[in-house]
Amino acid sequence: MLKTPPARILVIDDEPAVVDLLVTCLREEGYTVSGAVTSDQGLKLAILSRPELVLLDIGLPGMNGIELLKRLRSITPTAKAIMVTGNTDPVLARRALELGALAYVDKPFDFDYLKRVVAMGLREGTDHRASTEAHGSSAWEVRR
Repeated sequence: MLKTPPARILVIDDEPAVVDLLVTCLREEGYTVSGAVTSDQGLKLAILSRPELVLLDIGLPGMNGIELLKRLRSITPTAKAIMVTGNTDPVLARRALELGALAYVDKPFDFDYLKRVVAMGLREGTDHRASTEAHGSSAWEVRR
């Protein structure tokens, strides 16, 4: 029986401790995970690893997460994105969802919830987008 390779996930956050924590947490779930602490590093890793899912901080210095999401779409158009941030601005959340992010998850993390969102995103990403568009916001719960 052929074993399915683990999903590839890219974590991009300007806080190295957050990247390390998320990489460790998701590797323990069996995913192949790489991490970046700058937008440029994230773009390079996206080209090399072709992730299926990106966990992306909105509040990145330089190129913010919204701009980076636009650039990632041109590099890996099928990759799903989940925004992670300490910024609770609903305008930014809506903009991220309009650009195709599946969910917007606030820091500090509820790791059980984050793991469920990642698993659902890898399974159901394209089906969720229709629900997001119909309701004007994420159909998945946004944690505050």
